Formats: sequence, C-alpha cells, structure tokens
Amino acid sequence: FYLRAPAFSLHMSSSPSPSPIYGLPPGPFPVGVTTVEVVDRSRRDPGDPSSPRRLQTEIWYPAAAETGTVNRFSDFLGGGAIPGSIERANDPKAIGGYRDGLTVAELDGGVWTNHAMRDAHPSGTGLPLVLFSHGAGAFRASYIYWTEFLATHGYVVAAPDHPGSARYTQVGGKVITPGGARSTWDSMAGERPRDMIAVLDFFDGRERTEGPPTALQERLRGATDAQNVAMTGMSFGGHTTANVMMERDPRIKVAVLKCPALFDRNYSALAGGAPIMVMLGSEDTVIGNRDGNGKAKAYLDTHDKDSYLVEVRRGGHVSFTSCEIYNKEYGNGIGSKSPSLTRPGEFYKPLDIVEQHQMINTYGLAFLNKYLLPNQQDDAGRKLLLDAARGEGPFS
Repeated sequence: FYLRAPAFSLHMSSSPSPSPIYGLPPGPFPVGVTTVEVVDRSRRDPGDPSSPRRLQTEIWYPAAAETGTVNRFSDFLGGGAIPGSIERANDPKAIGGYRDGLTVAELDGGVWTNHAMRDAHPSGTGLPLVLFSHGAGAFRASYIYWTEFLATHGYVVAAPDHPGSARYTQVGGKVITPGGARSTWDSMAGERPRDMIAVLDFFDGRERTEGPPTALQERLRGATDAQNVAMTGMSFGGHTTANVMMERDPRIKVAVLKCPALFDRNYSALAGGAPIMVMLGSEDTVIGNRDGNGKAKAYLDTHDKDSYLVEVRRGGHVSFTSCEIYNKEYGNGIGSKSPSLTRPGEFYKPLDIVEQHQMINTYGLAFLNKYLLPNQQDDAGRKLLLDAARGEGPFS
C-alpha cells in the first residue's frame, strides 16, 4: 500500500522543544559523532590504482550524556591536519560553493549548528544501523536533519563520502575533489553501492580500517546490530540505494529513497525484496523535469513488499538536505522562492524548511521504527502510517 502525504503540521506540546535542525524535538538520546576511514582492500581506487578504495565515513550514534565536545564543521575536515585542506574546502567548487563567500571559519564561528558531541562515549547495545548515501556533488555532513536526528532515537547512522562524486573528501592523507577516472558515470554508479556494503562490512566485524580499530570504533561496532540495517539515500544516493537493494543483502531489512535519480534502467522491474519508502518533492526540478518523480512512483508500483510514498507539496530537490544551514536561499525547496515544476516558467514559495524536515522525519522515523525497532514504535506512530495510507492524518 501507499502512504501519500501532503504537507502538514504536527502540534507538539511535549518537551523538549522542536529543533530547527530536525523540525521535531530530538529523541531521548544525546548524540555522538566520529569519523572513520573505511578501507576496502577488495577494490582499487579508480583514481589511484595503487591504492585500495578508501571512504571517509561519518558515524552518528546514541551517546552517554554530555560526553565529548560539541562538534565543529572543521572536525568533518580532519581539523585541517592535511596541509592546505581547509583552503581547498573554501574553494567555490568545494564547501565554499554552498554559498558565495562561505568559509569553514564562518561555519565554525556559529553558522554550522548541530547537537552532536565529537568522539563521545557510545551508549546502548543492539542498536539498528542506518546507512546513508549522499547526492552527486554533495558531502556526507550535509544531511544532519536526518542523520543526527535518527541517532537521537537510538539508531547508529553511517554516511560515507563517495570519492569522485563528493564535492570534497579526504582519504589516505589527501584531499579528493571531483574529476578524472573516479568521476565517470560508470565509475560512480558502479562504486557507490560497493562503498555502502564496505561500510556495512566494517560494522559486521570485517577488516575495514588501515590498522587495528580504535577503542571507540570497537565500542561502536559492539553496540551496533549489523544484521538489522536500513539503506537510505538522497538523489544519486537514492539511485545507490535502489542498486544496493537489488542485491538483496539479508542484513538490510528496509530502504528509504529520497528523490531518487532512477534514470538509467528499468528499476520498476527490479524492485522488491524488502519494505521501502520513497520520498519526493512535488516541485523537484532536478529529477522532476526528467520525469524522475514518475519513475520513482513506478518503482513502487511493482514492488513486492510493503511500499510507502511520501510526497512533500511545495517541496523541491534540496528539501531533503540540510543546505539551509549553509545558505537560507539555496533554492529548489529552500528559501523564499524556487522555480516551479508544476507551473513551468513560474516560481513558487517552498514550505518552510523546518516544516518540511518535520514531515520527512516524522514519516521516516515511523517507517524505520515499524520494521527495525517495533517495540519502540508507539501507537501514535502506527496510527500515523495507517491513517496516511487511508488518505487521512494530521494534514493542513
């Protein structure tokens, strides 16, 4: 069955207050974040055949209360340990491209807001794992409305940069930006799904680091249930998610595809194997102009397991990112106006991004809880999915 959800507002009376990052109050857990370089020795790097495939990977996780220090944006960049790395991040083709003149110093100075504590002590055991794949030309940290939020609700969330399609990453002591053999279509489309499985293998106890895992990494692996996994991704990451799900890895139980770019093959004929949720923006002019929304719906139509569709009205492509932190007028779903898909040649006013994230996270969390944490899903979450499947629910 389908969940077709127009834009809505939930009126929360409970504390804590909604977070402007998440659109909802955080869950009961503090959040830790750490960076791991995952090494896949079964593959060569297309841009450096002498090296194995390396993946700078961010992990958000439930943490012990108030341990660690508040994460800064530069922590995602190794704190500038690689000479010249911060300057390269400031380049308009890298992190600086999210807004004219944007710098890492500005982000560290207060523009970048998050709740995560760097290298905090993990808390809990048997935690489900959510894998996340970023979009083309994006960056693993640019989705904290989703990755960090899920960690507050008891999930471990792992998001690698995909070298060649990430706008900036660091592996093997080097800064990698798009270009060359890593950035051909065949390379990106082929390597991305294998990147996600390599990250999953890291949690499954396989040798996926340069040396012995650190004590923190060992604790994280011990706290995570690598047999209870969700695969998620946005745009090209949605394409990656569809390809991962085609392999039907028994460890991966469900998938969430956000504005997936399913252009290169008939994915509807290959759908199946696990419950899925597809999220779209009704005004998405990135995939929508190529009937990407239609292809995503076709993917659901032939799915042989539970399938859910969430369509954000007055939402665009970057509604499914945290790019408003970089640039409040980013466009295509963020800001005061964006080109309209449903009214070509006109502009529309996107729904406030906090409300969009409220919607995305409400349904996304209810879906994940239903299949990965059924004991945690409350009656309200079950009713939300059921009512929405009937065309009802708290819509405005």
